[in-house]
Amino acid sequence: MSPQKTSKSKARPGSLLSPEAMGGINALKGFDFQTRFAACHVPVWLLQSAFHQIFYEGTGDIDVHFRDESGQSTRIHFQVKDHEASPAEFKTSLTHFRELDRALPGVYKCFTLVSPSLSPKLRPIESALARLRNAQPFYDDPASTAPTKQDVDDRLRSVGLDDDAIAFVHNSLAFEIGHGDLQHDDRAAETFVARLLKHPDYTDRLLAAVQPAFAELLRTLQAKRGHVLSRADIDQMLRSAVATLAPGEKGVTLWMQNWTHETFDVPADYTIDWSQHFDRSTRRVPSPKVWNDDLLPELKAMRQRIQSERTERLIRFRGKCPLSSGVALGAAFPAVGGWVFEMPQPPAKELWRSDAEPTADYQLAIELADGGGDDLVLGLNIRGDSREDVRRYIAESGIPPKLLAFMAPSSTGSQAIAGDREACAFARAVRERLGELLKTHAIRRTRLFVYGPLALAVSLGQQLTSVGTIELFEFQEPSYAASCTLIT
Repeated sequence: MSPQKTSKSKARPGSLLSPEAMGGINALKGFDFQTRFAACHVPVWLLQSAFHQIFYEGTGDIDVHFRDESGQSTRIHFQVKDHEASPAEFKTSLTHFRELDRALPGVYKCFTLVSPSLSPKLRPIESALARLRNAQPFYDDPASTAPTKQDVDDRLRSVGLDDDAIAFVHNSLAFEIGHGDLQHDDRAAETFVARLLKHPDYTDRLLAAVQPAFAELLRTLQAKRGHVLSRADIDQMLRSAVATLAPGEKGVTLWMQNWTHETFDVPADYTIDWSQHFDRSTRRVPSPKVWNDDLLPELKAMRQRIQSERTERLIRFRGKCPLSSGVALGAAFPAVGGWVFEMPQPPAKELWRSDAEPTADYQLAIELADGGGDDLVLGLNIRGDSREDVRRYIAESGIPPKLLAFMAPSSTGSQAIAGDREACAFARAVRERLGELLKTHAIRRTRLFVYGPLALAVSLGQQLTSVGTIELFEFQEPSYAASCTLIT
């Protein structure tokens, strides 16, 4: 008996599982323009007090929900083309609009076809429809615009529309064209900034402060395909992105000289010079005695000095340092004290901030093993896999741990941490999981091995409070060497 062929069931119009609804989620081509369009229109929608939600890749490309003070809701549905729209595409979109309107009667106030331009056959239709609609509010008697409407109807019939479709166009369809600049990131960003600066909450911001919000909004829209994004979500994201990088924010600049002794891009208000204790060519770092007796007290004294001389708690940090210096620096200026670090982390173009909004629902990969000793050995693998090196060092030290733990992002490598939001999420997740392990296994001391970027090490140090004694280790070919000990 031959196997029967299974046929795919056809989803109903209006269903979130229909091909039109799922197309943008399942495909990648052609949606950069759509995302830029949505991002550049968010400031326009925010100016309307009734703006409530955006549903990106919901029943189609973009749905926007408005709700007035009385609770009355209206919605607009957008179909976005990244190229000149042809009559055939217009008719296909119109068919989808009408099917959606029949499936969800009264839900959508308007259906809008968006494209950079229209074909020569469609341009007269769009211009005639706009002429008619602009004139209608002026005349009290509909008969005054009847001849114009008849001409519009003739143009619609010329592309193959029947009377029912023509009636739908008049009642529910809109064109939005002329967005050629949205084909390019830089021009789209300028459009976004110009529109956002019209919003009263952002009018006093400068271009450099607002522009990073465009990239963040693009990332948010892409990440929220098929999910509702509320006005509150958008406001929170924009305020965070704009405030985080606002120029003129008061802070102090701290240079730390370790591997190198050089001049950085911003003048120093304070400098810590430990270069005599470090050698980059051999990866030599100070002995634990120098770390604990000299360098850590110097960090504490620097914090006290800044506290006594300045009111700012933002530290613009510059330095090329080993990871132990980064963790120790963060621990000396902890997040619970209100301290914030801003620093470069190549190859990222944007500065990383230790107060960035952490990525939501961040998941750590965790590996645990019993060791039979007294303390915890914790390896953090971000840029690569240090498990064999850590295990070898512990075996050669002759001091087994009570528990051996490794924590890592979902994948390791140079791009394992995409930016400061993920760095903050990773640091906080490590702090929470570390606290759980110490409490569960009654451990008070941790030997910490970090393999990651310097900016992440600083953020991690800021989170290491009330987690007992932390002994740091620095890699020195062919193995590790103890560096400093933090009493948290």
